[in-house]
Amino acid sequence: MDKLKQMVDKILLSITSVLLVVMVVLSVWQVLARYVLNISSPGTEEAIRFFLIWFGLLGAAYVFGIKKHIAILFFREKLEKKKQVALETITDIIILLTAAVLMIYGGVQAILLTASQIAPATGISQAVVYAAVPVSGVFIIFYTIYNMAADKKRRKESVTSL
Repeated sequence: MDKLKQMVDKILLSITSVLLVVMVVLSVWQVLARYVLNISSPGTEEAIRFFLIWFGLLGAAYVFGIKKHIAILFFREKLEKKKQVALETITDIIILLTAAVLMIYGGVQAILLTASQIAPATGISQAVVYAAVPVSGVFIIFYTIYNMAADKKRRKESVTSL
């Protein structure tokens, strides 16, 4: 399972890195085209927006994987160890349900609703843009399950080492 996580990490880092580089290149081109060459570049702004959506959602999924997402630790740290574990488990279950229902199911519904809509400047189907939601939801579910299993394994190892 660790090798699978490392592979998913590399895939997400590679995709987000490429998206970031492409967004920077397109942004620089758009500025140069508009202010230096006095020509319009109609599809670049729209493409950058679409890439930013994918970048943000895939980046958020990766952050879940390395457990660097926003968390309010103040309250959790005030609890005793057993209650901390229970709170973590409840939080993970809520994340799983949210990702499954809102991101995957809701994202697929959004794709189905927008499949016939075409972006005016790039000609890309809006379904491609909305596909970022369920794709990142799958990654978030994968990482949450992985982290739950890893936490359980760590707790079991710490008990046996005592």
